[in-house]
Amino acid sequence: MKFKDLFLLPNLITLSRLFIVIFLFTSFIPADFNYISLIIIIALIGLSDSLDGIVARRYNLVSKLGIILDPFTDRIVFLLLLLWIKNLIPEYFLFGVVIREVLILIGSIYVLLTEKTVKVSNKGKASTVFIFITICLYVLNTAVVVPLLNIFTIFVILFYFYVAIEYLYNLIYKHG
Repeated sequence: MKFKDLFLLPNLITLSRLFIVIFLFTSFIPADFNYISLIIIIALIGLSDSLDGIVARRYNLVSKLGIILDPFTDRIVFLLLLLWIKNLIPEYFLFGVVIREVLILIGSIYVLLTEKTVKVSNKGKASTVFIFITICLYVLNTAVVVPLLNIFTIFVILFYFYVAIEYLYNLIYKHG
């Protein structure tokens, strides 16, 4: 890894996102925002999850630092978001997502140590989108009742775990 890679646009986006989220979450509480503003903040955090990767691929600015920094920052930002809004979401959702993230973190460490590569699947991207939608629905649920939200959440968590297990399976058995 090269120090100059820190200043590549995708890595600056990644680090900016991390620092902005840390500032936001330490300076404000969710109750400081109305539900629409909070949904917009959460949606922007979700959308920004992909921005650095898109810029890196589009402008051929992929770096070893970015390959490590982006998923690490994504996990940290996501977990900080969940802790920040923990009073708005059910405990089973919080714990389910945290357990799944720990599994993926273990797989990511394995990838780094063995220098294997695993592509992010469309199912993985879809599961993340569903998680962010679920979070936004819980925020919306503070203002209006969202019917069948718990049932939807259970399906989303199951899909989220399915994708993680598939990722770990492919990592161990198809590439090992």
